[in-house]
Amino acid sequence: MAAILDRTTATAAPAAESILVTADDRLAEAVLPLAAAAGHPVRRIDHAPDAAATWQRAPIVLVGPDLGAACIELGFPAREHLVFCTTVAWLGNDPADESILWPMAFQLQATSVIALPAADKWLSDLFTRTARDTEPAPVIAAVAGHGGAGASTIALAAAGSAARDGRRTVLIDLDPTGGGIDAAAGLASQPGWRWPSLAEGSGLLEPERLLDGLPRRGGLHLIGPDPRNPTDVPADVFDQVLRAARLAADLVVVDLPRARTEAAAHAATAARSVAVVIGPGERSWEAARSVTAAYGLYNAHLGAVLRGDARPRPAGVSWDGPREADWAEPPVWGAIPTDRRLPVLLRQGRVPRGRLARAVHDLTAELSRERPRSGLARTGAVR
Repeated sequence: MAAILDRTTATAAPAAESILVTADDRLAEAVLPLAAAAGHPVRRIDHAPDAAATWQRAPIVLVGPDLGAACIELGFPAREHLVFCTTVAWLGNDPADESILWPMAFQLQATSVIALPAADKWLSDLFTRTARDTEPAPVIAAVAGHGGAGASTIALAAAGSAARDGRRTVLIDLDPTGGGIDAAAGLASQPGWRWPSLAEGSGLLEPERLLDGLPRRGGLHLIGPDPRNPTDVPADVFDQVLRAARLAADLVVVDLPRARTEAAAHAATAARSVAVVIGPGERSWEAARSVTAAYGLYNAHLGAVLRGDARPRPAGVSWDGPREADWAEPPVWGAIPTDRRLPVLLRQGRVPRGRLARAVHDLTAELSRERPRSGLARTGAVR
């Protein structure tokens, strides 16, 4: 018998809690702690008909395989965030029934099919985003095309501009050869987590706890190396930090190293765009070719940012971006005029004015603009 549901309520205000439709205690024990840790209430329903009242209003509906057929028989309609959820233990204990999962999920019109604990991180992120009523923050990145190009200054200026516009911004320094982004921001003496401390952690980082523990000025939060304890940033640690930063902030800016690391490749893959900073000089573009070739493998959206008197690409110099992009000319996403006061202003947390301020603001907006995903990405990071 089909359940009686008002299909016009799909756009109504969401209920305060999501629902888990299952009579399987093991599945409930896997799901509910994740929801509690994310601060999102989930109510368990162990009889499918009882889900009718909140099926369309709940922010998320999770259905276990034990009650999937009942939900299909009741005629519950399709909806967003309908997750068909099971456990790896259930699959292992009942391998003969594994074949029913995908047909059942298809009939249920589920938007996702997951097995826990393998999908713990994915589900935890979904609960966190739902509790915050937000999507993960966009990521933008900057890398020096050659030595002395000033990518760290550009990254700090862009992050500072976004923070002054009222956006909670996390600036991540992955360049171990630089002087440290917190020193450039005038926050080197401020206590807070740096990479060595973050690398020692284990498990999922709570987003707000991450931001609360970082050196900061206003809405700008910094993650960088500790000069007294230099350490490489493992890619898995970076992934955890980036996940938490994207859930807590409005924008994430990454200062990439010229010598690509695994963590930097993950950052480039996650970014909407990668700005290759080009300074003045006849050989600047030639020097940038190896950088663009390296990061072009992980993000097709590379563009140049010109510093000072730098000029667009001269004739005879090729742009070693991804071949699939088939660019005859690299895009120039912005030009930052020379201002010797800029490093001092950034170190003091002050606001650039006039033409320089407009250039930084426009560049930040251009880099943050949503772009189509590319098939070039070679890591598992999600944009």
